[in-house]
Amino acid sequence: MEYIYTREAGHRLIKDRRILHDSFVPRKLPGREEEIRKFSSLLSPLLGNEPSVNVVFLGKPGTGKTAVAKRVIQDFSELYPSAPIRYIYINCSRANTSYRVLYNLNKEFGMLIPPSGYPYDELYNNFLDAFNRMRSWLVLILDEVDLLVKRDGDRLLYSLSRLEGGEKGIMIVGISNAPNFLDRLDPRTLSSFSPETIIFSPYRAHQLFDILKQRAEMGLQEGSYEDGALSLIAARIAEESGDARRAIDVLRMAAELAERENAQKINEEIVMRAFKHVDEEEVMITIRSLPLHHKLVLLAAARLLAKGDPRPGTGKVYYQYKRIVKDYLAKPLTMRRVSGILRELESMGLLEIKMDYGGSHGNTKVIGSLVMPPDEMNRILEKMGFS
Repeated sequence: MEYIYTREAGHRLIKDRRILHDSFVPRKLPGREEEIRKFSSLLSPLLGNEPSVNVVFLGKPGTGKTAVAKRVIQDFSELYPSAPIRYIYINCSRANTSYRVLYNLNKEFGMLIPPSGYPYDELYNNFLDAFNRMRSWLVLILDEVDLLVKRDGDRLLYSLSRLEGGEKGIMIVGISNAPNFLDRLDPRTLSSFSPETIIFSPYRAHQLFDILKQRAEMGLQEGSYEDGALSLIAARIAEESGDARRAIDVLRMAAELAERENAQKINEEIVMRAFKHVDEEEVMITIRSLPLHHKLVLLAAARLLAKGDPRPGTGKVYYQYKRIVKDYLAKPLTMRRVSGILRELESMGLLEIKMDYGGSHGNTKVIGSLVMPPDEMNRILEKMGFS
């Protein structure tokens, strides 16, 4: 046992695991210097007790929007601790209704109320009373605000953007993964909100390399990785999406694989296997969130493709699905609903539907492919108890 501990301690590649997660926000954000400058300049008037404008960060997931917001807010808090500014951050992926946002605002102002069953108007009036008593500017960061608007409309955004009162005022910072977010707003809301926009483009390969190099230097032991391995991650992710979160996930997985196997360094071969592991993890997370019948329809499609069916159309998928449903003592959905589920699975990137021009057999929509080979998809579903 002592030998095992000594050997593992001697091959530890990871120095600080926190740094290998995208939730960690470093002091410097490579590739986002200009966005930090723009946001800082928009916040600066509040330091002089002057009003500023609302702001929206627009960009795809993994482009550094949340990191920039948190970094700048943290820097301002540390550099100007006596500034008359209060910062409140709310993630709308969890607080995705107006009620939940107001519930969180009430909590931030020290009003402890039940998480449900409380009248909406009282929640809003509680917040309004607290806001009117404020002697500082309120900077409200609504992360993934597009999810709030998509689910619950823009009424709260309209109300908040029209707030007047107190000795100061409010600055709303919306963060959206939807590039067309502003187009979804009612004209009255857009007119009242009237934000400045900061566009976050996908990271390029050299920027991703700088991000990975920074994380490796901070989170891994010296000499435990090859620059070529980092370059490989950066190049592939830049070509795929420019998503820094995915790049960091691959680096973390590569480090865990290398450490588990007592490898001396993270190299390109380990990185390639890390990509496969991360892809499988992402698919598993997506599948776990699916309702039962979505999983069963996906299983039916995977089984047909695994058997080499050249034309797995909706009818064949439905027949296979009905056979599977019996094993789970569930009532089968209609063929029309299953067809709709297939389209939903396609929109989630789990499968591809294509038109098959079958000559005398006619034209029909068929399952072209899954996000991963059918045998691997079946194996993932088996891990979840679907066999």
